[in-house]
Amino acid sequence: MRMIHLNFYLPGLFQPLDLWCKDFAFQPAARNVLRLCANSKVTTQPVQGLEATLFHACGQTSADEIPFAYYRYCADFGAPPPTALLCADPVWLKSGLDSVVMQPQLPSLTLDEVTRLLAVLNQHLQEDGLQLVANHPQRWYLLGKRVGDVTLRTVPLSQALGHSIFALLPQGDKRYWHRLINEIQMLLHTCESAAVNALWLWGAANPAASVPLSANASGGFIGETLTSQVMALASNTPHQVPTTLSDARLATGKTYALILEALHVPSVSDDMQGWQQALDLIEQRWFAPALAGLQAGQFAVSLTACDGRTLHCQPTPAWKFWQIRSATWEQLRERG
Repeated sequence: MRMIHLNFYLPGLFQPLDLWCKDFAFQPAARNVLRLCANSKVTTQPVQGLEATLFHACGQTSADEIPFAYYRYCADFGAPPPTALLCADPVWLKSGLDSVVMQPQLPSLTLDEVTRLLAVLNQHLQEDGLQLVANHPQRWYLLGKRVGDVTLRTVPLSQALGHSIFALLPQGDKRYWHRLINEIQMLLHTCESAAVNALWLWGAANPAASVPLSANASGGFIGETLTSQVMALASNTPHQVPTTLSDARLATGKTYALILEALHVPSVSDDMQGWQQALDLIEQRWFAPALAGLQAGQFAVSLTACDGRTLHCQPTPAWKFWQIRSATWEQLRERG
């Protein structure tokens, strides 16, 4: 019987639980997740983080830079970028005694603020042949030939949220990039912006060297966030934005990548209540129908928290129809 393959990507599903369960005696409530994973088999990947996991699933090697800026620019501007570029997203950094931590909540900027800040920064950046552009207040791009350095390696914004940034700064010609980041911070300080005090550079791409991704998800990508739209564009596959699994258009024999990011920010913010509320909605809208379809033989289901592991869910054998099995959170955190 040909089934529908559902691959769930849920950054933040497992990552905070070791700390929360140990230090706060937190007990997540997610009956459908535990039942889905009761008979799961685990495979591992050499990457972690949402973007790295998605690009690896589409055939990119773990050593390569993730060219996210190219495809996101196409989504934002409706055309390919004219030259090499990076995502240069506005963020807020908070300094501590021995660390500088990126705040999980991204700045909220008006278009007027963006225009003012871009003008100030570009006056300085033109000396290096660089230019900042933006078509969305929270998504900026740094363009210029210097970005085309093949040794440049960066860390996606999603993996830096809530973490100290020192070990996550760009590598390659790091002296140049670290100096540039510091200069941008100083310029933003002089602008006295209450919303943004730094730019995070990541996802370097060169249009002249872009290679299409393989269509790992033949049926396309499902999700409300920009990431799912970008991945559909990068792999030349369909994109759907249903609010529940029942509303998705699914075809027998196809594979779908379902990107659900609602757990990520609460997970890096130590927001246990917000995390549980987000999981409650995912349970109701996505995992309950996925479990029913798995048990009926309609779906093949896998899920990953983008932590280097994928759990491949197995239905309860028909001859054990009377037995309701569930995994425990401890088992799911330890498998691998």
